[in-house]
Amino acid sequence: MTNPSTPDLAVLATEAKALYEKLEALWADEGVEQLEIFLDPDIVSVLAEIKELSLDFVRRVAEMDTGY
Repeated sequence: MTNPSTPDLAVLATEAKALYEKLEALWADEGVEQLEIFLDPDIVSVLAEIKELSLDFVRRVAEMDTGY
């Protein structure tokens, strides 16, 4: 039996697709590359990893049902 408070896979995948697009837009506007001139290289490295991990995870969730 499905918990009514839990979104189904199609809804979750659709939300992930929208989030992926939003994250890509945010990273494009204030991306790691632009921040390199202001921040310590170690911080830039952490931000780059956060960017890659989050985009990869959200992309995988988006692909679960929509074939995005």
